Amino acid sequence: MRRQRETGEAITLSRLGVAVPMNGARDVRERVVAAARGSTLTTFELMDVAGLCRAAVQARRALVRVVDEAPLMANIANSIPDLVPLRVLIEEAIDEQGAVRDGASPELASIRRALIVAHERLQQRLQSLMGTSTVRNALQETIIVMRDGRYVLPVKADFRGAVRGVVHDTSSSGATLYIEPLAVVELGNEWRELQLRERHEVERVLRELSAATGEAEFDIAEATSRLAYLDVAQAKARLAEALDARDLASSGPRQAWLVEAPGELRLNEARHPLLTGRVVPTSIRVGGDFDALLITGPNTGGKTVALKTAGLLCLMALAGLPVPARAGSQVPVYRQIFADIGDEQSIEQSLSTFSGHMTAVIDVIERAHKGSLVLLDEVGAGTDPTEGAALGIAIVDRLIAQGAALIATTHHSELKVYAYHTPRVTNASVEFDMATLRPTYRLSIGLPGQSNALAIASNLGMPSEVIEAARGTLSSEERDLDSLLGDLRAQLIDAEQRSQRAQIAASESEALRADLQRRSTDLIAETTNIREEARARVRRELREVERLLERTKRDIESARLEQARADYERATRAAKRVAEAPTPTPVLDDLPPLLDTPLLAHEVRPGGLVWLRGMTTAGEVLGEPDEHGMFAVQFGSIRTNA
Repeated sequence: MRRQRETGEAITLSRLGVAVPMNGARDVRERVVAAARGSTLTTFELMDVAGLCRAAVQARRALVRVVDEAPLMANIANSIPDLVPLRVLIEEAIDEQGAVRDGASPELASIRRALIVAHERLQQRLQSLMGTSTVRNALQETIIVMRDGRYVLPVKADFRGAVRGVVHDTSSSGATLYIEPLAVVELGNEWRELQLRERHEVERVLRELSAATGEAEFDIAEATSRLAYLDVAQAKARLAEALDARDLASSGPRQAWLVEAPGELRLNEARHPLLTGRVVPTSIRVGGDFDALLITGPNTGGKTVALKTAGLLCLMALAGLPVPARAGSQVPVYRQIFADIGDEQSIEQSLSTFSGHMTAVIDVIERAHKGSLVLLDEVGAGTDPTEGAALGIAIVDRLIAQGAALIATTHHSELKVYAYHTPRVTNASVEFDMATLRPTYRLSIGLPGQSNALAIASNLGMPSEVIEAARGTLSSEERDLDSLLGDLRAQLIDAEQRSQRAQIAASESEALRADLQRRSTDLIAETTNIREEARARVRRELREVERLLERTKRDIESARLEQARADYERATRAAKRVAEAPTPTPVLDDLPPLLDTPLLAHEVRPGGLVWLRGMTTAGEVLGEPDEHGMFAVQFGSIRTNA
């Protein structure tokens, strides 16, 4: 089940466009083991090691970001050892072309600087020699060539004495001698010695890098194993896409379509994984209402393909591979799967078809038990039909008694009757279109098949008199049984078509109901949103009104305070004038009356002054009273009704 979960996670990542990079990842374990034992790796082998380290780092980075979508794969990536130090060590010493960098060691950098200087001095000296007339006249060509790792000049054989030096080679004709002039031998030796020192230093650097690689042997092996695991998971995701086998993929906490054996094997619209093009899917089940499924029908009708499809898809499920079947399928986790399919003749062992089958079936009977799936092709075939049918029935009985689930194909009519009368055993047949005399490759469970041998032979051109003669040899029971099977098949096909139409109608009705439910839900949600928005708008406007009222109240209180202060100052001034005046003056009219006697309505006149409780100044009546007897009175900057 864990393997299927990993496959489901890989499919999920593929749908999200997340890929685990594997560029540069190679299996270097053998070379790493050699390095651990003291071998020195080449620069290109070390580059492969660095490539693996780089792929390991990239895999961890890619999967750490999708831990929620692919927890199992992320956990595998997180368990990859840290190989960054080794990668950096190798990449700092070796460039992309496989050459050891100058900076691999201080000694190597120093040697290579000296090499450049020595090489330039050697070239300059040779150019200087070629510039002299004596040497120039002795040369075949004015060029510098190399022989045996030494720089030489091509000298004419007749002028050998003109250029003293060491002869390293001659031309095939003998007309040219390749001479290293004595004047540059010492410079050549110096240059050559520096080359040897460079080679020794490079070898030392490679030994150190190889030793570091060998020390990481275990970590590299672990990283390789985990990268391979992730690579396989991605390959399974690509296979699922190629097979259109993503219906059963799931990255949830458990695989509901995988159940413990024994259990019902149920494959809906299953397709053989190796068949391409327009493949007719088939539905297969066993282990639920019945333990043995006996498939009958004509040759080339698809019986063996159905048998192989069931076996292959079960094995694919157990291996964690995507299963090309539709949702609603179920696969038990079988402990063993046995198959006897095909002709097992053996010249070496002198086995006939029957003997070959029996040898395989005997082995199956000895080993199959509860939780096993057995697939038998043409059970009881290859011998006398009567004995073969009896043997086939006994084999089926024995396997069922041992608790195994069985799918078998057969041509024996006795097995059809046996399946009809035996509990836990049922018939199945591959459909055959009598109008076109072609198989439809669909499997009908519950109905035995017909061989249709006479119809097929007639369609292939067998003379009609031969067909009629063959039909005449059939017993009346056989003819009646064949006719009955034909009628039953027609009725079953009609019932299935009616069922399909009913299912389509039910699906359409359910879709309509779901659409109405969705629209109702959307309408309720929209209404709720509108109400909430209206409430929120009212609350906002109410708060705004409250703020406006509060501000107005503060303004009014501020205005009253200012008016009271002005009235107080005016009254103070009036009182002061009264105190200072020898006789009463009209200023007394500004003071409040000493008696708190209310005025009657007829005593109030427009333009008159009145006092109001709570007010600190007199107010002027602005006009006649309204219909309610209320007067408009102006108190300073405040206007009110009283």
